[in-house]
Amino acid sequence: MNSSTESKKWWILFAMTGSLSMIMIDTTIFAVALRPIQEDLGIAQGLLEWVIIIYILVLASMMALGGHLGDLIGKPRAFVLGCISFGVASLLCGFAWDGPSLIVFRLLQGMAAVIMQPASSALVIGSFAPGERGRAMAVYAGLPLLLLTVGPMIGGFITEQASWRYCFWINLPISLIVAGATLLIRPSDIPRPRKRFDWTGVVLLVTGLPALILGIQQGNQWGWSSMPTLGLIVGGLVLLVMFVFVELKAVDPVIQLRLFKDHAFLGDALMLMLTQGAVTGVMIFMGLYLQIVLGFDPAKAGAALMPMMVPVLFLLYFAGRSYDKVGVRLPATVGSVIVTLGLGVLAWGTRSEDYIIIAAGMLLIGTGVPFAQVPSNTDGMSRVGSEQRGMASGVLQTFRQFGSATGLALIAAVIATSQSIEIDRMIDTSEGLSADDRTRLVTAMNGDSETLEEIRRDDPENALDLRMITRNGISNGAWTACLIASLMMIVAPITLSGKSSEES
Repeated sequence: MNSSTESKKWWILFAMTGSLSMIMIDTTIFAVALRPIQEDLGIAQGLLEWVIIIYILVLASMMALGGHLGDLIGKPRAFVLGCISFGVASLLCGFAWDGPSLIVFRLLQGMAAVIMQPASSALVIGSFAPGERGRAMAVYAGLPLLLLTVGPMIGGFITEQASWRYCFWINLPISLIVAGATLLIRPSDIPRPRKRFDWTGVVLLVTGLPALILGIQQGNQWGWSSMPTLGLIVGGLVLLVMFVFVELKAVDPVIQLRLFKDHAFLGDALMLMLTQGAVTGVMIFMGLYLQIVLGFDPAKAGAALMPMMVPVLFLLYFAGRSYDKVGVRLPATVGSVIVTLGLGVLAWGTRSEDYIIIAAGMLLIGTGVPFAQVPSNTDGMSRVGSEQRGMASGVLQTFRQFGSATGLALIAAVIATSQSIEIDRMIDTSEGLSADDRTRLVTAMNGDSETLEEIRRDDPENALDLRMITRNGISNGAWTACLIASLMMIVAPITLSGKSSEES
């Protein structure tokens, strides 16, 4: 390999890493800016959450479609298209004038991300030889993960010093630099021959998967037995079953279901889904636990999560190298066992309300996650030819994002159930808490900020009850959630193949 080719592949890695950084940081950078956004645009509380939900929903449900598009038109072309579109959508988000406009622009931002991300991952894999891919994918994931972690701090600084709008506008120069670099580098790729486009499959996929994910996400808030929840979940499942039958007969399907005949590819996808589902929900709600149960302020709570993030950043490279040397099964299995132990220690720490034990659990989780995820992702991408890597990347990221969505929904349901049990216990043991009080408490717990402020202002005794319900519910729920997540991680290694992609 000559020096120009060697240099080119590292420039490709640099550009692709920059694009993933934008996608990752935009899931967290404006988390602390939600209140200023709400006040500035006058967004109702019920609508505000859709600023977050719509982005995650698009990422979880359309990645496979974005990967298919990259295979059809060429991954470099799809990447540049998605990158520029992401910058434009971010610019529009910063110019939003009300809640609905911001949500629409976030939808566009998510659609740009699903075109860009599968192409970027496929280009990285295609630029490196099999023995280098683990290391390259570790670099590709490392910087974005760092930005995902520090996103709230960056967002807080930008919001305080300038405006929440710059949390979106910061993407514009990055997207222009990355797209320009890609046009100059001109990564090599050959688009697949175009056949009849599978419009039926597209419609079924982009309606069925979002319906299923939205039903799972909102089930706790709407009620799991409510008609909207059941309608979305059942309807989504029916549409996805129809999608499978259509894809089996399609000349050029959106998702080549033959990918799953390779049990190792399916195992890699399930490993990513289970790991992401187990860790995402637990760690997000740990932020609430640290503040509400242990009494940490937001800055201290953010710093207290570092024992999980620091080992991830340091070990990503070694996780990638381990795949290059021994394949996927050994490092991913060891990683899963370490994460399982970490979740068990975390459950012990949340039960005893001891931060030292909690930090030890997070340290173990952060040590195991890179070895569970990086080899699995690299192996899955390496099992297909270059003409299908966009599709494979989209499928793997769909499994990962679906894991995040369902993990969050599951943990939220556990927390809410724990709080409901705590409310019922308080009613049973307190003569002064009426049925009307219970209704107000439940309403406040479901996010009605006006009812919450009313309780705090007019009924200090019930306000104290509310704080105790919140505290005890999150404490008990966190413990239960850790145990459930640990069971998910016990199952994860069973899905893996014993051979690496090069051996198959």
